[in-house]
Amino acid sequence: MKNKILTFLKYLIGLLIAGSLLYYVFKDWDLNDLLERFKQVDYSWVLLSVFLSIISHAIRAYRWNLLLNPLGYNNLTTFRTFLAVMIGYFVNLLAPRAGEITRCGIMKKNDGVNMSVSLGSVVAERMVDLAGLMVIILIGLTLQFDRLSGFMFDFFNEKSDAIQISSTTIQVLVALGVVIVITALVLWWIRARIKRLPIYFKLRSFAIELYDGFTSVLKLKNKIGFWGSTVLIWVFYFAMAYVVVFALPSTSHLGLLAGLSILIMGGLGMSAPVQGGFGTYHILVGSVLGLYGVVEKDGYFFATLIHSSQTISILFFGGLSFIISMRLKKKKINV
Repeated sequence: MKNKILTFLKYLIGLLIAGSLLYYVFKDWDLNDLLERFKQVDYSWVLLSVFLSIISHAIRAYRWNLLLNPLGYNNLTTFRTFLAVMIGYFVNLLAPRAGEITRCGIMKKNDGVNMSVSLGSVVAERMVDLAGLMVIILIGLTLQFDRLSGFMFDFFNEKSDAIQISSTTIQVLVALGVVIVITALVLWWIRARIKRLPIYFKLRSFAIELYDGFTSVLKLKNKIGFWGSTVLIWVFYFAMAYVVVFALPSTSHLGLLAGLSILIMGGLGMSAPVQGGFGTYHILVGSVLGLYGVVEKDGYFFATLIHSSQTISILFFGGLSFIISMRLKKKKINV
């Protein structure tokens, strides 16, 4: 019961943050003005962006199969794994990170992939994605250091100044640290008794399988395919964001470096612990466009256009993937 309450509070806080940020973005907007802007959009570029995003998701499914291959799952198909990936994205719109567990559950149901092993591989995949984002940020800073570094410092410094850490908060954090240390010492002291409990062996088996999945990146049979697909994912992420600049008169002049900044800020916005990057994506992407002469409202509308189109596509293709997945026959995998 306690875990359910904590989970509910976590999601509620995420929703409140997203709602507050969206209110900040749209509080001064007139509905007629917003609708008029949508009428001016060249939607052929938006549809191209959606198409490129679907390709990136298919590549991600292919790459996930490469992670699972050295663990004995060598006859997985990209199509079936793609369905699981899209369902995961769909669930992430409702509950941050819950989609990762859901897509592993779909792979268990449809292809018999061990749940803890697939979870470990997803953790490995996310670590690779994080490293990729760090590389993209480094490239962006190298190519336009003065512009981006100044923006990132001013933006995040301004937000951090708004957060005041009280002495009470510090005391709570210290007390929490002490409790964790004491709990760890007590568990170490009674470890012999714990090892005699049936649940110990289940947890130990789960941890081993999770570790096997996590270290699958070190056992790759197709290293070129894995790292090549990782690069392609980021190439398509860049392309799907950049092509949308041509859909609006206010952003059609933006060059490739602006597209790189959109990719970086969009990646940071989507990494935030809020449902689907709502609010965080809009503020980060909309704000960074100011560095390239785009006025604030135009920047926020551009971010809204990308985020909305991607959200709608995930809702559609994720929902369709769920329907197809429920009708698939479970495939037997020999591990």
